[in-house]
Amino acid sequence: MNCADAGLHYPVLGFTRDLQIWGFKDLDALTRCGPRTLRENYQADMELIDADGRRWRVRTFKRIGRAGSWLSLLLPFGPPQSRIEHELEAMEPVSIQEVQRRTCASMEAFSENYFDAGEREAEFAPLLAQVNRTRKIADIYELLQPDTFEPH
Repeated sequence: MNCADAGLHYPVLGFTRDLQIWGFKDLDALTRCGPRTLRENYQADMELIDADGRRWRVRTFKRIGRAGSWLSLLLPFGPPQSRIEHELEAMEPVSIQEVQRRTCASMEAFSENYFDAGEREAEFAPLLAQVNRTRKIADIYELLQPDTFEPH
């Protein structure tokens, strides 16, 4: 099944093989990426977790066309965007506690993305605590505002 058929409830969090966390506010953001994502197969085996805790693994993804307007081809506002389609495999749902655990593990693995140099204790520990106090997956998305694959 593809993302549209899965009936995802947004926002959706994505966890890649290397533990990075990504965020998608809607279907457009999830199915849009830059050239590096395709070239380096970034989304292969990514786990998607929707706002209800339902989970899917990205089995494959492929370019199905260009994303963006014709004007975006003329104005250089970043890399060219592709529209992609995912082939998803449904998995068992997860609890908010499991999403918090995985989010914190991702944040620990890539902690430099969450604080300025020398500010780890002042900024990072409170952010981890906030993640652990969230009540919904959407709260994690709002708190972290994870990057999408659009610039990559």
